[in-house]
Amino acid sequence: MTARDEIEWGPRVPKHKLRRLYELDAQGIDDEALTDDVGTTLWVRCQSILTVHAAQEGRVSCPRCRRRGRETVIPRERGRRGDPRDEVLACPQCGWTITWGDYHLSYKRQQLNAGGAVTVFQRFVDAYPRLRTPREKLLAIDRLIHEFHFSLHAEPDLPTRPVAVNLIEGRLTDVEAFLDELTYGPGLPGEVRSQYRARLAQRDRWLREHRRG
Repeated sequence: MTARDEIEWGPRVPKHKLRRLYELDAQGIDDEALTDDVGTTLWVRCQSILTVHAAQEGRVSCPRCRRRGRETVIPRERGRRGDPRDEVLACPQCGWTITWGDYHLSYKRQQLNAGGAVTVFQRFVDAYPRLRTPREKLLAIDRLIHEFHFSLHAEPDLPTRPVAVNLIEGRLTDVEAFLDELTYGPGLPGEVRSQYRARLAQRDRWLREHRRG
């Protein structure tokens, strides 16, 4: 097993599980097992996204130590001379060693970049373990998947893309179409979905205006 093989990232949620969850809610049925399955998968996925974000910021979590129940952070030398991919990261506790280049490859093209939604993922990670009922968990899931990334450069209040692309299996266009299906479907209060549609409209207006410009 290579050092990169020891890095594990949480998977995205399959569409069919979310669709079933919403269908059952529309029928007034609380499926506790399915809700826990979806909610826990999203919680682990959000943790992975935040772990990648911390690594990009210079704090790499040792995966070997984490599996053993402890947290060891390996600092990166950001701004060092030479190719940053050649930097060697070594855990002082267990000896796990990897280059930053190999670590980066472990999450490349895996939709694990937090982008402009760090607070969204952190809020769910903090809140979800405290939720007790299937209804509380489903409402938290609904709020999470209808959240957005926000622009880090152009306009801080500009929604760019749904965070669901980080959380639900599929390409961006597929996930957005799936979200539309959920948003206009039955079940769950409409406040979150109304906000989602408003943000989507705001994003689309901005894109139209700047394309004309």
